[in-house]
Amino acid sequence: MWRLYQFPLCPFSRKIRLLLGEKGVPFELVREDPWAASDMFFNLNPAGRTPVMVHADKELVLSDSRAIAEYFEETVDAAPMINGSSTNRAEIRRLVALFDENFFADVTAPLLLERMKKRIVLREPPDSRMLREAMRLAHGHLDYMDYLSIPDLGSQALR
Repeated sequence: MWRLYQFPLCPFSRKIRLLLGEKGVPFELVREDPWAASDMFFNLNPAGRTPVMVHADKELVLSDSRAIAEYFEETVDAAPMINGSSTNRAEIRRLVALFDENFFADVTAPLLLERMKKRIVLREPPDSRMLREAMRLAHGHLDYMDYLSIPDLGSQALR
């Protein structure tokens, strides 16, 4: 059985949990706190980042949410997540990568730092300016997602 080493608030871990659920892949969750990663976890993924998928019977270790998603998209026929022509699939992958990288850097990482890591690990108060800026940027990203979801406008981005 697959084991998913993940952190519940990690958006990349969340993406893999959703993908596995949609595809009906059974897996066991193993929590890995990013600020207290074990030596065993660093042996699985020297980058020390979640998610990591391990299948002991197959002696297979997968890390990075994009690589994990591609692996399951290619090996599990149930519920394909990326449909359409090769051009459309490439555009979908581009948008997913853009959203993963930009939203994480602009919104998720600052919010996790200010609201969780500073409070639990560093025992410091959050910086309200950083929280406001992250939320301002979140609105911009979500507006772009709205734009892409409008059939006439969003489909132009997929051409």
